[in-house]
Order: sequence, then structure tokens, then C-alpha cells
Amino acid sequence: MELDSASAAALVSAGIQEAAAKVGPRVVRVEAHGLEGRGVGSGVLLDAVAGEIVTNAHVVHDEPEVSITFHDGVTRGGQVLALDRIYDLALVRTQSPVRDPAALATGEDLRPGQLVLAVGNPFGFDWTVTLGVVSAVERMLGPLDGLVQTDAAINPGNSGGALTDLSGRLVGIPTMILAQGQNLGFAIPAWQVELAVSQFRRLGRAQHPWIGIRGATEVVSPELASLLGLPASRGVVALEVDPDGPADAAGLMPFDVITAADGEGTPSIAALRRIVRGTEVGERLQLSVLRHGNLRDVPVRVRELPPVFTR
Repeated sequence: MELDSASAAALVSAGIQEAAAKVGPRVVRVEAHGLEGRGVGSGVLLDAVAGEIVTNAHVVHDEPEVSITFHDGVTRGGQVLALDRIYDLALVRTQSPVRDPAALATGEDLRPGQLVLAVGNPFGFDWTVTLGVVSAVERMLGPLDGLVQTDAAINPGNSGGALTDLSGRLVGIPTMILAQGQNLGFAIPAWQVELAVSQFRRLGRAQHPWIGIRGATEVVSPELASLLGLPASRGVVALEVDPDGPADAAGLMPFDVITAADGEGTPSIAALRRIVRGTEVGERLQLSVLRHGNLRDVPVRVRELPPVFTR
């Protein structure tokens, strides 16, 4: 049975209200008081039993303790367990009065045009809900990559809060806006949040896996891709190979085209960076490399990003 426009709009509106009601209690207000002044942002409850909240590193600054206010007005102290400025994420522990944490939507790909909600505390207007769409994915801004771009209204104070789908699942953590533009907001994707939080819990810090190349997306001839059985007709051309990096040590050469890593296709530089970030430092990453029309394997031992790149 087809729905008329009014009925369809009512269903969408009901879905938005349900998602907002679901995620609202999982979003908190985060306040940091220190030498840099008073910072106010948002956070998301990821583990109710442990009282773990994820927020942005720039929200907590370098403060070891912050103030956490929940949806019902209860305020608790919070201890900053770990933070990482490259990923702009921090993990905070508190005593949570909320029993159900937010769910991460890490298993599904976001698509441009998908409806999303932003929930946070912009300019002190607590638990504000805004609606928008995914404008683009895999954006790169400075050290941040894999970002979700959205036109959902994001303002100072939304940082560290929730970007969710209409099921109320967390698809990203808002991290920044481009003030000179309109409706240009960016969020750290859920898969990256999950990865960083896992490392915070295990290591007390985040790792930055590195193979030492600068690359760009390259189109491979469809005929050659078919002949060699490549996973896709696109790959990543190595424009530069760091002479002190692991890729160089493994024999990767400039203008080699990386078509897969550990058997997973790398149709873009963003796809390759995602695979590298998900690889443990010290592990070998098997690169499938196209060189002069021949396909070869190049095993690269992943290393930690050198300090010179993190300053």
C-alpha cells in the first residue's frame, strides 16, 4: 500500500523523534576547567558499567579531571583516562546514572544523502537535536581523515557529541566545522572511534600505524584488472615512498600501484589508510602491487608514526 506524502512525512518525523529520544540520555555535557579557561563540549556514553564516555581531545584539553552532566541534570566528576590529538578523541570515566550506552554503527557504510541527527550542547543550549544528511564520506582535513561530512547544524559545544542514524546508532563524533562556509560540519567516523577507544582501553593511548608512503587514487585499465584478477579497477599509486619508512624497506617503489592490502581492495587512498590504521603496529601487511604490468606481493611490517610527523 502506497503512503501519501503527509503519511510518509509523519512516519519520518516519528522516526526522528524516536531516535532523538533514544540517543538523548546517552549524550552528556563535558566541562573542563583549567589554565586555558573553561571549555564546554559534549560526550557520548559508550560503557554504562565502566562509566566510559568518549569525547574530543580538544574538549578536555590537558585536564586530568572534568565535570560530566547527564541528561537528567545529575553532575558527576570524570577522570580523563586517555586522549589523542591526532584522532581528536579522549576517553573519560565517571559514575553513570544511565544504564544503557550508545550503540556504535560500525558495520555499515554511510552513504551521501542518508539522514542523520546531531545531538549535543551548542553554545550551552543543552541537548539540542538537529537534522541533516551525510554530505560526503572519507573527507581529509589536516591530520584528521575518514571524516563524515554533514549539513546537520553543528556549532561550538557540539564537539564530542553524537552524530546518529535514524535508529539512534552512533555513526560519528562531531569534531569541527568550517566557519567560513555554511553547513559544513565534520565527524570522526564510528569505526575510527571504536578503534581508538579499544586502544585506549588496552594500551592507555592510541597507536598510529604507518607504512611511509604518500599516495593518490589511480585508475587501472579494466582489461588489465580483469586479466590479473584484481579486486577493483582502481588502486593507490605511491607518489612518494619515505626512504626511512617500512614500505621502502619492504621494496615498494615510487609509482607502484597498490591494488589490495591483506586481500582487501584499495580503490582509494582513504581505503588504504583505513586498512593501515586497523593493523597492529609490528604486524605484517601484505600489499598487492602492480608494477610494469605485473602483480607482486610486498609484505610491509607496519611501524608507529615517527614523532616528527605528530608535532
